Amino acid sequence: MKNKIKKTYIYISLAALTMSGSCTQDFLDKNPTDKIPESTFWKTQADADLALSGCYEFLCRGYNATSSSAARGGWGGASMFWDGLSDDAFVSSTSNNFNVISRSGISSTTGGMQAEGYEISYQAIAACNKLIANIDQVTSMNEQDRAKYKAEARLIRAHYYFLLTNLYGDVPLTLAPLGMDDASARLGRTPKNEVMAAILTDLDYASENLPNTPYRGHAVRGTALGYKAKVLLTMKKWTEAAATAKKVIDENQFAIYQGGYRDLFRKPGQNNNPEIMFSARFLPPNMYSPADMMYSYLKTVQPLNYLVDSYYCVDGKDINSSAKYDVENPYENRDPRLKSTIMYRGVWRGTTSSSAFDPVAEGVLGGFLPRKYINEAKWPTSYATQSDQDWVFLRYADVLLMYAEAKNESSGPDQTAVDALNKVRSRADVNMPLLQFGTTLTKDGFRDIIRHERRVELALEGQRYFDLKRWGIIKEVMDKIKDPDGASRLFMARDTLWPVPQSEVDIAKSLGNDNFKQTPGF
Repeated sequence: MKNKIKKTYIYISLAALTMSGSCTQDFLDKNPTDKIPESTFWKTQADADLALSGCYEFLCRGYNATSSSAARGGWGGASMFWDGLSDDAFVSSTSNNFNVISRSGISSTTGGMQAEGYEISYQAIAACNKLIANIDQVTSMNEQDRAKYKAEARLIRAHYYFLLTNLYGDVPLTLAPLGMDDASARLGRTPKNEVMAAILTDLDYASENLPNTPYRGHAVRGTALGYKAKVLLTMKKWTEAAATAKKVIDENQFAIYQGGYRDLFRKPGQNNNPEIMFSARFLPPNMYSPADMMYSYLKTVQPLNYLVDSYYCVDGKDINSSAKYDVENPYENRDPRLKSTIMYRGVWRGTTSSSAFDPVAEGVLGGFLPRKYINEAKWPTSYATQSDQDWVFLRYADVLLMYAEAKNESSGPDQTAVDALNKVRSRADVNMPLLQFGTTLTKDGFRDIIRHERRVELALEGQRYFDLKRWGIIKEVMDKIKDPDGASRLFMARDTLWPVPQSEVDIAKSLGNDNFKQTPGF
């Protein structure tokens, strides 16, 4: 029985010890040895550095601009693909089957992200569990450093368990390395509420043992608190979420970046950026982002007109009610974040005066491409383009908007919540009209304002799909959407939670594991 246990089911890979490189500062810049016998490992702090580097490497999955298959959508610098499951964008290619999933074609054998979301997350968790379980063997480390390394691994583990629960709901919970034993082979799917509790425990440990400093590539206390606020918001624990986000605000380690909204998403503006709280970091040539290749050359993620039309005019009114809107010049007098996020006809695209974007000539059916995360200096791009843009998973603007949302849902609008939203709007190069707090501002009205602000501030950052799901409005929104190729979106209620890979169910069944079952509806 033990010898028949499949690695794809229990994920006991030594991923922490067999990675190809990493992308952050200090030891995360190193290229670890390809294979290291575990019997000689866990002796020195250098071993611990290498193992932690392996945990961080998973954040960069989906890198490598050598082919569209190597740069898998949904991971690392290709995380914009998540917006293709929302009303903000569509995926024009078959990469990782996002286009199939977006049209309710998902099944237990779809593959691509349907399977990878499960498999790669558990590989990352296995790497984290390996470090947490073995780092005590490194006697040369002091206790403070040991706790810090564990805290970083536990935060990354929480990051992947949070993704798993968002996609699949109930999932196996394992907080220690699995073995070749019957108990490991008979794991069932742990109830989601128990997994969420474990996530919060990891984030609490991380917030207590990470330095309270700005983010420079390694997770810090603010990273853990920001993630905790997001988890609590998803759980609808409004009061706790607001209090946690307020800690980040009050501890004053982060700020809205005033160097230009676009430069939040490209180098060198990302270097030591006070707004970035957690990211996948890239450093060519060893680890490079696929951003320009995927979004500029292959045009795989294309913004929808629904997103473009959602940007207000500079007077703070929507395009249907603002006197500032000119149908002949539809992109003028609009929220400046529109031009920083969307490439539309005529936008300068590259190095020559004639390199303006022409959607007809380039076969872009909807008329738009991303500008966020794009570096024009890389144009004309190709499969060989090596981008260095870090992918930002968490930033301070998100925390401010989470605070406003949690505060409003717990007790209605107040001045602190309005102030948090206004900090985002008052970014120097955005400077949209500030919201005024008063008796006419209702809870429902403020909710709509916050949701709109999240949409335009975080557009094409892989957030919208998960926001629509947690707000419980994804079906009513997506069933109205039509893609530029003429296909209509359809969101079936069962798709709120994805099926786990059928191969996992089959393996469990072959081992006599009746505890592991497929997601209801599949």
